[in-house]
Amino acid sequence: MRGKTGLVLVVAGLLLVALALVAPQPRAPSAAVEAETAQPEVEGRLLVYVNGELKYSGKVHSFLKPAPTLLALGLFPTSGFKSVTRVSFYNENTDTWTPSLSSIDALYYGGVSSDRSVWGISNSIAPLVLVYDSSGNKWAEITLSTTPSVYSNSSGILLSISGSITPSLSAASNVALLRLVRPTVAQLSPGFAIRLMEDTLSPPVTVNPGDSLTVVYQFYFKADQIFTANWASAFFAWLYNVPGAKINVTATDGTTDYIDPYAQSLSYPANNVPVATFIVVGDGQASFSRGAYRVAREVARAEPSVQVYGGGVSLSYAFVFSQDTTITELAVYVKLTNGKEVMLLYYVLPQPTVAKAGVPFTVTFRVSLPYQDRV
Repeated sequence: MRGKTGLVLVVAGLLLVALALVAPQPRAPSAAVEAETAQPEVEGRLLVYVNGELKYSGKVHSFLKPAPTLLALGLFPTSGFKSVTRVSFYNENTDTWTPSLSSIDALYYGGVSSDRSVWGISNSIAPLVLVYDSSGNKWAEITLSTTPSVYSNSSGILLSISGSITPSLSAASNVALLRLVRPTVAQLSPGFAIRLMEDTLSPPVTVNPGDSLTVVYQFYFKADQIFTANWASAFFAWLYNVPGAKINVTATDGTTDYIDPYAQSLSYPANNVPVATFIVVGDGQASFSRGAYRVAREVARAEPSVQVYGGGVSLSYAFVFSQDTTITELAVYVKLTNGKEVMLLYYVLPQPTVAKAGVPFTVTFRVSLPYQDRV
């Protein structure tokens, strides 16, 4: 998975920040008064090791249909979007922790609502990777580690997740297809395994009796700006929904907080997860860093309109100021259950931009996933 994306435009009061895992390069309108481009590049790779030796390295193919809506509800809940939203998904029949079920339509709320939230699992479970051979037979399930590997520098953030198993085999088999499933509450059941990602290996990887098998997913959020360390933590928390681990983030007051999906029971909300979202604009003397946790000086904030389009999520708001206002920085904040706020996305403009009095100044963030329109 590899894609270049990202465009910052100032066009008659319109400011657009487009972010994506994979998306075509947007074009600047011919009427642009001023255009500055930022091109974050995100690479996603799947690595398969046998006995510690790399046997496969390829691009992550795609997230499936439930992912964009679950991402919007989980990380960007708003009063408008977190009303009842229907999500179609396929619930995998796993041997590890899920009863036998099949394709399901379920209703979800964003934020803290207990049995209708994308957050909240009382069981001590973690995501699974289901392993299939070239005949379509599932022959192994790998529990992913709840401890991520996160590395960041000036060019981006690398998030790695992995799991290993030594399967009990009486004869050689192969790895032809992998499916990542996420534990999710739905319709009063705490053990739904939503099929979230699917990848085909070509050629298949052979595994013999006694061999160890390790699967690694890597997400490289590559950009000079935009992706903060908090984003990597929040994305991991959303992807996993792990009740047994608190995911550390830095709140806007500089303290260490956490995302905690654990719920005491189905009638209780998750302990500490995003419950509200804001687009924030500032006019401070700012500089970007991965560890940035707030804007230098806030000018205004608003709850954005959130929409799901194909494989992506769009957050947008049109600010109207009563006087000319200089803008130097843009951000997306989320409010957690405990009231703390966390900055996930951050962008410092190459040069200050003046929002004219009475002219809508629209800020749009778009986050896109590589996508297949199926469950």
